[in-house]
Amino acid sequence: MQHSLCRSSLRFSSLSLLMASIFSVLLPVNPAVAATSISNYRSRPRDYAVCASGLVGAGVSEAEAAAACGGALYPRDLSACVTRISNNETIAATNALSSCRRARRPVDLASCVVSISDGVSDETTALTVLDYCRRSLLPLRFSSCVTGVRGETALSTAEIMDRCIAASSRPRSVLPNFVPIDQGIPATPSRIDVPDEPEPLFAPPPATEPPLQ
Repeated sequence: MQHSLCRSSLRFSSLSLLMASIFSVLLPVNPAVAATSISNYRSRPRDYAVCASGLVGAGVSEAEAAAACGGALYPRDLSACVTRISNNETIAATNALSSCRRARRPVDLASCVVSISDGVSDETTALTVLDYCRRSLLPLRFSSCVTGVRGETALSTAEIMDRCIAASSRPRSVLPNFVPIDQGIPATPSRIDVPDEPEPLFAPPPATEPPLQ
């Protein structure tokens, strides 16, 4: 009795999934609704107007602003990135635009630059900070590393950025490493010679000639 009930419930579930799949394929989809989530930002003229206004106000030429905003997937984020970075007088708007256009997360890039370059008045150091934040895959995590270590050490900002940019999600040289204390790790592994043709475990039976007729 229980087996028959289980089989019936399985048949009903399979039939329901099949009918749902068929209806989802046959029902028409409005192209305008389907494209809304994809082209959400490209369908709003106001986003491009805000982008162009912000870039021109930061000191970017109108031609460069039009090209940058026209090629941006998220124009508001691009404009916010440039304006926030260019508020630091040591970084020109054109340099900020070049980095913001190549960043995957322009808003996070701006937060990274502003956080690390706080109090930096040297142009060379500020541009170095901009380059490190652009190269980082996780700008917010990178800036947290730099600002946290800098507050507790006497190292320079460049030295700390070198160490934080090399951080990995896979820890290495951790303890315990299961290596005996009195035994060092060999620089090169020892070589093990393996024969080219290992002997078979079972020898084939000797061939016998067919009997003469």
